[in-house]
Amino acid sequence: MNRTTRKAAWMIVGAASAMLAKALIERGMETGWHAFTDDDAPDEPESPDTSWKDALLWTAASALAVGVGQLVAKRGAAIGWEHATGKEPPA
Repeated sequence: MNRTTRKAAWMIVGAASAMLAKALIERGMETGWHAFTDDDAPDEPESPDTSWKDALLWTAASALAVGVGQLVAKRGAAIGWEHATGKEPPA
C-alpha cells in the first residue's frame, strides 16, 4: 500500500471510530443525565427555556465526554491499525 492509500485508509478508519464514539457518547450522556437528574437531557441548552444551571452542566459534561471519547477512539483506532498493518498510522 503506498503512502497516499495508507493516509486515505487511515482517514476512513479515524472517521469511523469518531462516528462510533459520538453515538456512544450521546447515548451515554443522555442516560447519565437522566440517572443523575431524573429528568431528560436538555435538547437545546442555548434556549432561554433551559435553566443556566442545566445549560452549563450539560455543556461542561458534554465537552469533557467528547474530548475523552475522541482520545479513546483515536488511540483505539491507532492500536487496531498497528495490529492490522504492523506499522504506526500515517501522520
